[in-house]
Amino acid sequence: TEVAANPVHLFYVLEQQIEREQFPADVAERYLEHLKGYLIPKYIEFIGKEIQTAYLESYSEYGQNIFDRYVIYADFWIQDQEYRDPETGQLFDRAALNAELEKIEKPAGISNPKDFRNEIVNFVLRAKAKNNGKNPTWTSYEKLRTVIEKKMFSSTEELLPVISFNAKTSTDDQKKHDDFVNRMMEKGYTRKQVRLLSEWYLRVRKSQ
Repeated sequence: TEVAANPVHLFYVLEQQIEREQFPADVAERYLEHLKGYLIPKYIEFIGKEIQTAYLESYSEYGQNIFDRYVIYADFWIQDQEYRDPETGQLFDRAALNAELEKIEKPAGISNPKDFRNEIVNFVLRAKAKNNGKNPTWTSYEKLRTVIEKKMFSSTEELLPVISFNAKTSTDDQKKHDDFVNRMMEKGYTRKQVRLLSEWYLRVRKSQ
């Protein structure tokens, strides 16, 4: 048995209590509207950010891969050149490059992709000149970092291997999950709370 606050249970208790108190219909409706229309959405936003920061730290390598790929695609797109992936041999013309770039940009609502791509490539070229020709880290430019985080966090399916408590299919997934739980516990949550809140958050995400 664990004695610890569980906000999700509190929401349930509040809803039950409002019904038990037999308030006039308009008062009960107002209280429920405040609970469901304000308090719960605010908490979803808060716990989402808590989970997101703990989750993203498990995926720094993935974030760097998206960053490096974005910079290459944007550079070739700006130069109006085809790009051949050295690993797969796949050839990307300008339309294909644009489609790949949009997959990263759209979840973040980038309204002027042309300017954004130029800005990022210029930043990276300057950074590489100071860094022995190596790309900077994916977190080094706040605008692109935010875009990558939104891309990484836009799909519930991508979250599942790390934040769900189901059996893991690989030792890598298990390590990322353990790291995620440890980081949430460092924020002050107990292991049981991490499980309850993660499962509740995933259910909310799926229902939206």
